[in-house]
Amino acid sequence: MTKISQIDDRGAVVAWSPVGEFADVIALGSKEKGGIGFDDYGGELELFNFSTSPTPTLLGSVKTATRFGSIAWGCCGTSSGGIIAGGMLDGVVNFWKGSELLNNYGGQSVQLASVQGFHGGGVSALKFNPHGDSMNMLASGGGSGDVLIFDVENREQPTFYSPGGEGSKGQGAEITQVAWNSQVHHILASSSANGTVIVWDLRQKKPWCELRCEANSSPVSDVAWNPTQGLHMMTASESGGLKLWDLRASTTMPLTTLEGHQGGVLSLDWCPHDDTLLLSCGKDNRTLLWDLYSLQPIAEIPNTDSSSAAVVENNANINPNDLYGGGLGTSQQKRYDVQWSPLRRGVVSTCSYDRKVQVHSVIGLATKCGRPPKWMSPGSGVSCGFGGIVVSVNSTQKQVMIDTVVEHPELVKASEKFESEFANSECIAYCHTMAERAENEYESQVWSFMQIMFETNAREELLSYLGFDPEKITQAAMEFKDDESNPADDASTPAMTMEAENAVKDALLVGNFEAAVECCFRSGNLADALVLGSCGGAGLWAKTQAEYFSREAKKRPFLSLVSAVMNNQLTELVGMSDPSKWKETLAVLSTYGKSEEFPMLCGALGDRLEESGDFANASLCYMCAFNLGQAVKYWKSTLQNATESNGGTDLLSLHEFIEKVTVFTQALDSSQELDDEVANLFAEYSTVLANQGLLVAAAKYLRGNTQECKELRDRLYRSRMGQYCSDLVASPPEFPYDYVNVGVAKDLHGITVKQGQAVQQQQVVEPQPVVQQEYQQPHQQQNVVQQQQPMQQQQPQEPVTPSLPSGWVALQDPTSGRTYYANQTTGESSWEMPQSQPAVSAPTTQQPSQPATSASNGTSTSGVSSKVANKYGDGFVTSASNPQLAERYGNVGTR
Repeated sequence: MTKISQIDDRGAVVAWSPVGEFADVIALGSKEKGGIGFDDYGGELELFNFSTSPTPTLLGSVKTATRFGSIAWGCCGTSSGGIIAGGMLDGVVNFWKGSELLNNYGGQSVQLASVQGFHGGGVSALKFNPHGDSMNMLASGGGSGDVLIFDVENREQPTFYSPGGEGSKGQGAEITQVAWNSQVHHILASSSANGTVIVWDLRQKKPWCELRCEANSSPVSDVAWNPTQGLHMMTASESGGLKLWDLRASTTMPLTTLEGHQGGVLSLDWCPHDDTLLLSCGKDNRTLLWDLYSLQPIAEIPNTDSSSAAVVENNANINPNDLYGGGLGTSQQKRYDVQWSPLRRGVVSTCSYDRKVQVHSVIGLATKCGRPPKWMSPGSGVSCGFGGIVVSVNSTQKQVMIDTVVEHPELVKASEKFESEFANSECIAYCHTMAERAENEYESQVWSFMQIMFETNAREELLSYLGFDPEKITQAAMEFKDDESNPADDASTPAMTMEAENAVKDALLVGNFEAAVECCFRSGNLADALVLGSCGGAGLWAKTQAEYFSREAKKRPFLSLVSAVMNNQLTELVGMSDPSKWKETLAVLSTYGKSEEFPMLCGALGDRLEESGDFANASLCYMCAFNLGQAVKYWKSTLQNATESNGGTDLLSLHEFIEKVTVFTQALDSSQELDDEVANLFAEYSTVLANQGLLVAAAKYLRGNTQECKELRDRLYRSRMGQYCSDLVASPPEFPYDYVNVGVAKDLHGITVKQGQAVQQQQVVEPQPVVQQEYQQPHQQQNVVQQQQPMQQQQPQEPVTPSLPSGWVALQDPTSGRTYYANQTTGESSWEMPQSQPAVSAPTTQQPSQPATSASNGTSTSGVSSKVANKYGDGFVTSASNPQLAERYGNVGTR
């Protein structure tokens, strides 16, 4: 229990602020005389802020003509600070503006209204209606036993009426408390000094029932409703204890009585945040916190702190009259009022007869119930699951809500659109649509190239897309006519001299075509050389062509193309091509390249463009080469740039990348795998889709074999949508984790116990290699194996099986590392593996490896009482760690 703050020298009634903005503010109305004489100086209304511990801050105050008998604070009206109502000892009910008092504005302008002359005697009880639609209702009780209901809708002229209607009689004695029902806004309870409590129905304007709480008419000092059950009520008596009433069961007999106070109870308050907690203070000078589950007090708020207790202790030997300077007796320290804060959980206020107002916190209180208060137990909870699932619970709806949270709706929309359109259309049509939607030229080229890849006449379509339509070019060539002849062209070919003609003729007469061709080249008659070279065989023809191209290529550039085509030198053509004219080079490759060479030639052209820095067009050439690894390089760089600009993964750019790769792979050999980097991007995309709840779509993009892919594939397979993932259903994924023999685990007694049946089987069948490897005792282990083998051979009726008889476990001695066996039921142990008892033949007795035990057939040779088994439970304890077992069974389980 922690005391937050304290105000000294204040005998007052208090009211907590119901306004959230001022949750730490409390109103004090003085109920005792100020000064030191017999003169009446009136009262004072003060507002303190208790958040400034340990000394509260005075926010505002106002003087009153008389002292307070009661006080209430409501948040009705438009004022941000609410309305403060004060019941005065002269029967007047005053109303003040809370906002102006909070701003330290004094004077008459703070007071809203004053109603007087309707209560006989002082106003002993005030309470605002807590329900939202009835916060303008204020209940008051007077010293003459009358109860009035004020309507402060018109704050300057409040109206009032009696809950029993006109002419109704009061309760016959002073009203000690009024309390509005926590569930029904028109039900009010009023307690009286004559031992009765009346429950009023304001709609019917008559009493709903009357409780005669005390047979001896002892005053009912306080009354409170259960904050969650509208028919449960608690009453406090000045001569008795606390009584719990269930109005559904009886109005004459309480449900139970809480025994804890030795005298009468002066005040009580039911915790608004936990209906199992109740606070009360009594004449026995005790302030108790009750647990209504056990109906017992679980804590007590002390009346004195350590400093004041020390003062009393130091002055124990002084005359009692001198204690006025050193501290008051316990009778003056008893509390007459306790209240829970309506907004701050676990915070309470107390008022005592020694003129102290204290604020305490019970949050850190160590109670006897062992159960945390409800405000520490979450009234609602949220848990996030795989697939964007959010499971939520709350205390109001009493049901579990399962929702799918979409963090990236744009990505979900793009993914669903792609899945729908690509599944309902052919690849050619889809690529054509995407090319038309493209926002830039490069994206349009990518989708156009993909469309061409799916065409049956892909090369012809590629030529047309590159701007080389064969039909148009043929027609243009056929219609070409050069109207302007160039005389220089005619003069460029010299006429053959008579001497040259005779030399050519003589060479032909003797069949020497090579000499004739050489003579034509020297005389400049290249056309004649070509004609003669074609007649001299393949070798001469090739030599003639080469010479011709070497002489004329510089004058006629197209001849280099003709040379490359005729000599099947397209690779050399690509290497010498102009990168800026890559479309012409690609057209040549498409026209003249062989089917088996075309991908390689396109790849070489892509390399040529990469060397020149044209990565975008290089990726198009790689697409023609069906080279996924090279084609996606530029796409990955584009994605990386978008990610860096975005400050994180650009999911829409990632979707576009996945979309292009997915469609591109449709045209490739299905056996081609993605590299690890691309597979990781696919896994990232799948993870994002799964987190948005698109589990079926996410399963389609798990292409890699990385650990992340295996784990995600397994989760998708086991998810709620796993049955709809066709690829995973057709071929269930392997378990993503390796099964590892973890060896041994130590229990609390230091014994190593082998875990799992598979581990037991492995250790039983071949224990010696494990022990030899881990503990480096080959000679010792060999002796153990030699001892075991003869004894196993003495079992002719049944072969050795890896399983142990029922009740036996394989253990490992922590000192030597050797394996031994123990019966959890009987406490028996053995160094040798026990065998299951044969069904027909009698058990064979073997020589034990230790004199204290025998375990050849799985039964104990000595009786063991159930006391030992019960004492140690199902686990086996070695005699080394337990002297009782060592005394009874010897040194078992250790060397």
